[in-house]
Amino acid sequence: MNASECRERLTALLQAQNKLIDQANDYLVTVKQAIAGNSLEILQQSIADPGLAIEDIEGLEQQRYQLVERSGFGKDRDGFEKCIAWCDDGQGQVAELYQQLIHGLVQMQRSLQLNSLLINKGQDRVRRSIGILTGLGTSAGCKTYSSKGKTINPLGSRDIAVA
Repeated sequence: MNASECRERLTALLQAQNKLIDQANDYLVTVKQAIAGNSLEILQQSIADPGLAIEDIEGLEQQRYQLVERSGFGKDRDGFEKCIAWCDDGQGQVAELYQQLIHGLVQMQRSLQLNSLLINKGQDRVRRSIGILTGLGTSAGCKTYSSKGKTINPLGSRDIAVA
């Protein structure tokens, strides 16, 4: 395979992969906004029509590394960067697409981490609320004081035999 063929195929693969990653990042932003705004309807719609085409992104990644290997370079990042230098022909188009890919992947990673953080924060808030309402959470050991200054059990617990 010559450099021109490699450049054309690599450009097509990177453009397709960048498009899928942009769509995935848009999807993650929608999910983040739904989580942050407690919008159950939007969240359910987003989950029903998932925008994360992870298998497709990984498939394009595999095709990209196969192309690099067929061109005589290693299947690692270093081999890929050497392939870009060989086939880019000084234009920089493939290198620019690769930088867009890296930027998109970093953005996706951050979005996933932020969404995870928002979900964990919401779960903690629900756990604390349940604990307060049932007395079984972290507030179960808290003491309440009567108007006379004596501690009382907020649950009014007594032995099961007495109840």
